[in-house]
Amino acid sequence: MTATTLGPNPRPTPPSASAGRTRRRSWRYADDGRRDLRLDLLRGYALAAMSVNHLGLSTSLFHRVSGQSSFLISAAEAFLFISGYTIGWISVGRPPGENESRLWGRTWVLYLATTGVTLGMILVALHTDLALWAGFEAGEVGGPFDAIGQAATLRLAVGGVDILVAYILFLLATIPAIRAIERGRSLQVGAVVAGAYALSQLAGPETMTLGFASFRAVVANAPLFLGGLLLGYHRSAIADAWRRVPRRRLLDAASVVVAVGLGVLHARGWQDWPALGDLVTAGNPEEPLWVRESELPFWPLLVVGLYLRVGWLLADRLWVPLRRLLGPVLLPLGQASLFTFVAHLVAIPAFLNIPGFPLDEDVSAVAATAWVGAYLAAILGAVHLRRLVLTWLRAGTPGREWLRAHGPAVAVAVLAIGLVASTDPSGQAGSWGGWGLEDGEFEDGDADDRDVEERELDGVDDGFDEGEEARASVRA
Repeated sequence: MTATTLGPNPRPTPPSASAGRTRRRSWRYADDGRRDLRLDLLRGYALAAMSVNHLGLSTSLFHRVSGQSSFLISAAEAFLFISGYTIGWISVGRPPGENESRLWGRTWVLYLATTGVTLGMILVALHTDLALWAGFEAGEVGGPFDAIGQAATLRLAVGGVDILVAYILFLLATIPAIRAIERGRSLQVGAVVAGAYALSQLAGPETMTLGFASFRAVVANAPLFLGGLLLGYHRSAIADAWRRVPRRRLLDAASVVVAVGLGVLHARGWQDWPALGDLVTAGNPEEPLWVRESELPFWPLLVVGLYLRVGWLLADRLWVPLRRLLGPVLLPLGQASLFTFVAHLVAIPAFLNIPGFPLDEDVSAVAATAWVGAYLAAILGAVHLRRLVLTWLRAGTPGREWLRAHGPAVAVAVLAIGLVASTDPSGQAGSWGGWGLEDGEFEDGDADDRDVEERELDGVDDGFDEGEEARASVRA
């Protein structure tokens, strides 16, 4: 029998410094070579921020973290870059022609969503008294056929889809860009993007207008999307090169410090450093977003890049707590990006017309937070419902497959036919039968009687590539 010595418990060994580093390292993202959920999380945040800003009610707590379209970077800019980066990343190693085929398919889906929302919003305004988020000048069109033609050619956008128009144009530019990158001509693609951007800065935004209903200047903002495309495609090579940079952690820490410093100065109205404020906001510290949308000068572009890097560092170093806290909401939104954006376009007029919804900004923070929270919950619920519907459509029966493949196009055709059938095509702009148009201005029924303040676009312009597109391994 073995004797047991009784005595005081041994003193616990204090945790070593290496154990502390292990715990901190465990917060970092574990890259397994498959779908990068950091992109989904950041894209979901951008979509949530856009949705919050577009609804209004700026006294809500959600607006404290949305940027309110007045910061040095907007959710739109983050979304454009992430979308281009994701397309570039998942395009590595695919068979010849597969990337182009996928991009054409994505562009077609986005085109149907854009024209469908425009025609649907026009029909809602025509036949109901509901208040809409944004209308259009009826003097620009000559009847229902002209409206359909302009919507089909992306020169007419209603209800916030002018944001989608910009993304369609970026996707169309991506198709030849990817073809060239696959053939080893990345430098040439970068030179073309840089040259077009330089020309937009020298010639001015007016001379570079393409004539489409895009809310954001496409050429001036091309470095965000197409630059992201190049970085995403060469992600592995760039990561290897960055690992060889000495003191890279110090550089990352310095970028965080600079970003925080710029944010504090901006919050204080640049009164402590007016010259720097004029530089990073292109002389418009009151509304820096407007300048970036129309021109995106070099220094504001550089600042946007700085905040993109800091956002990535936060998502990478604090992945575990961020996923636990925000993942259940942001990941589904980011993984179904196109649907999320369209859902928020529908949710805005739906909430604007709920009895009791505050139609001005003079509302308490508690009430505003409750309304915005319910609005975000509705969008998230729609995203989850979509997953169930897609699962049902993918059951394999021929009818369901046909509906999944051709349903969106049929829906757009039905909307166009409904627009023609419910109006007088012989009328001229300002006198269409049933439209109630006078003096060339579109009216949202009795919206003016309800004193609805027009919700203008907060400058957030986003494009998307749907979340499923990111399901791929890194094929470096």
